[in-house]
Amino acid sequence: MTGTDLTALRRDCAQTLEDDGQFADPWVRSAFEAVDRTLFVPPRFWIKAEREGGGFPLVDRATDPDAWARAVYSPGRALVTQMDDGATALVDGAAGRFTSSLSELRVVARQLSHLGLEHGHRVLHIGTGSGYDCALIAERTPADHVVTLEVDDHLAEDARRNLATAGYGGVRAVTGDGEHGWPGGGPYDRVLCTASAMRVPRAWIDQTRPGGIILTPYRGLALVRLVVADDGKTACGPVVDAMTFMVLRGQRAADAADMREIIGATLSESDKSRTDTDLSPVEHELGAEFLLHALVPGIRVVFGRDTWWFEAHDGASWAAWKRDGRVRQWGARRLLKEAAQAMAAWQESGSPALTDLGLTVGAEGECLWVRGPEGPSWRLRAA
Repeated sequence: MTGTDLTALRRDCAQTLEDDGQFADPWVRSAFEAVDRTLFVPPRFWIKAEREGGGFPLVDRATDPDAWARAVYSPGRALVTQMDDGATALVDGAAGRFTSSLSELRVVARQLSHLGLEHGHRVLHIGTGSGYDCALIAERTPADHVVTLEVDDHLAEDARRNLATAGYGGVRAVTGDGEHGWPGGGPYDRVLCTASAMRVPRAWIDQTRPGGIILTPYRGLALVRLVVADDGKTACGPVVDAMTFMVLRGQRAADAADMREIIGATLSESDKSRTDTDLSPVEHELGAEFLLHALVPGIRVVFGRDTWWFEAHDGASWAAWKRDGRVRQWGARRLLKEAAQAMAAWQESGSPALTDLGLTVGAEGECLWVRGPEGPSWRLRAA
């Protein structure tokens, strides 16, 4: 057993979040103080931290209960509970793709504060994980008004057990693909997704009442708050925050090709040129970074001190941009041309901040806009 005072840790964590302005909606702090997070955290997890020799350090309650308790109530630390959909063993120094975690508490607080949740609201929650977010929600609206979906059956079973143990057994925790929603519990007043959507599923709009809100991380960087229109077929709203989550399992890109080998094999075949385009705002302007990834989908960007690499996930194209204007490109897609067009779109629309942007989702697809639906806009390609 830990000698750390868990009640004091929880209280101090809540106060830190309050002092940092993370509790924009007062009910969220009350929920934080009411829900014992330790009932939702497994005995072992990884933390995102630099580790000599590579991999990620494992925190184990059995061997260091005080470190475990401090990590549980660390405001700015995500607790990684699964890699590679469970294929990677839970051992110290493991490395892989993160596929489930308990989010940073400051992120949880901000996201719930944007939800506008009221007592009596019916909620569809996507991405159950450990069940902790659902317990917080059930402090605001009755537990039997909450449906949560988890695609991983092992995680879903653990969450059901956690919720029952903590006194929130009324939450309906369903094993299923969150992209399809759960029509049996609707229509919902609120849909909350705790994974990043690369596209907003049609089912979420169909299952939300007119005037209801869909809150979801979107395309890896933005948190969008969409209001469903009176016709029940369209949802529209602004980016309200910067927020990064793991991508919905059904929308994840296939494992990216090994670009180091591809670039090495094709370097002599690449086209050389020069450009006057300055991509550097992407480094420090979230609006520019988001617009780049929205308008140039299916790529990874690797930022070096002097050279940036643009790599298509399918391995069929790559490009290199140097700060002195030199460019190399290879493959069917001219990735630097696409990036330059995205940068021009950002500048021509007034260099918007991330929260100047918004999204409309309807029968014709998804449309990103600046400072309102009537402002500059772009139809988005599939991510």
